[in-house]
Amino acid sequence: NAQLEEVVVVSDKAEAGTVATQMGAVEIPMVQIKNTPSILGESDVMKAIQLMPGVQAGVDGSAGLYIRGGSPDQNLILLDGTPVYNVDHMFGFFSVFTPEAIKKVTLFKSSFPARFGGRLSSVIDVRTNDGDMKKYHGTLSIGLLTSKINLEGPIVKDKTSFNISARRSYIDLIAKPFMPDDEKYNYYFYDINAKVNHKFSDRSRLFLSFYKGKDHYDYKQDKEYDAYSNGSRMYFYNSRIDFNWGNTIAAGRWNYVFNSKLFSNTTVAYNHYQMSMADTYRKDIIEADKNGDPITDRGESYVYNSDYRSGIHDWSFHTDFDYMPVPDHHVKFGVSYLYHTFRPEVTTSRVKEAVDGQTAQDTVYNDSSNSYLHGHEFSFYAEDNADIR
Repeated sequence: NAQLEEVVVVSDKAEAGTVATQMGAVEIPMVQIKNTPSILGESDVMKAIQLMPGVQAGVDGSAGLYIRGGSPDQNLILLDGTPVYNVDHMFGFFSVFTPEAIKKVTLFKSSFPARFGGRLSSVIDVRTNDGDMKKYHGTLSIGLLTSKINLEGPIVKDKTSFNISARRSYIDLIAKPFMPDDEKYNYYFYDINAKVNHKFSDRSRLFLSFYKGKDHYDYKQDKEYDAYSNGSRMYFYNSRIDFNWGNTIAAGRWNYVFNSKLFSNTTVAYNHYQMSMADTYRKDIIEADKNGDPITDRGESYVYNSDYRSGIHDWSFHTDFDYMPVPDHHVKFGVSYLYHTFRPEVTTSRVKEAVDGQTAQDTVYNDSSNSYLHGHEFSFYAEDNADIR
């Protein structure tokens, strides 16, 4: 008979539950995120979080998170410490986080650490890959809806590394040949993540990270027809709608170790989110003679343009310190400043009419909320985590 020896499994599982101060914290392994079944085989960070206890998905297929009764806008979502105000692609079916660019995801469902400032529902802290300082490698993925590429490696071996990841959907390219000539729909989204990690010394490091993501939808229509059977008037209709929304984030973080008990992180970041919608409509009526030839100086035209924008952009500064006087005593403290610039619901429209080549009306309308609104946030925090034995 063959008998196996005793098997011992050793892991670094963090303490949880009643023996830990962070009772609501869950760290989600990247292996689990990449292997979680999802729509059309597209792995997604937010979809993996939806499978955690205490988290609800809401609408099937949506990337929204309803945590402990809160709504999606009550979650604080951070990318390398910088808030992301809209994490949705394709109207909520995908999130802006590409799994290949992510190193670590931590979900805080309760007992939020003071350094995050707090939200009503949850805090999701997403950290991106620093890049491999030893060798070059990457991945290329072609899916039903998107294609992705990820590259990382050393710029200067053992000193500077990079990680870059890009993703784009190609629904627009597949559907374009099947659309009629006088009516076109177009939609796509893309993400770009880039990070550079530079090691000055064993005590000092610099991280530069960048994210750019955008959704684009447009609709075009061109119509032409005769108003009467004898062709005395010709009607031309042209309309176009452009709808865009997306995030741009740039951050620099400096990590410095003072000694074996104290080290710091200093972060300067810029975050911009904007949604815009432009609508253009034009109608031309051209008089024609009995032979159907247009009379150039006879006719009417009507043009309507509108532009709607809503956005926010931030400048932020954070300095965080970690102090460990003894192994069982961990103190965190820091200071932060955040400067908001809001531009809510900016609307501009123009109406222009012409009759027989002469301008009859040309009016520009501006909404009263076209001004910028500014806000300042200043905070100081301190955390003390002690293990009493």
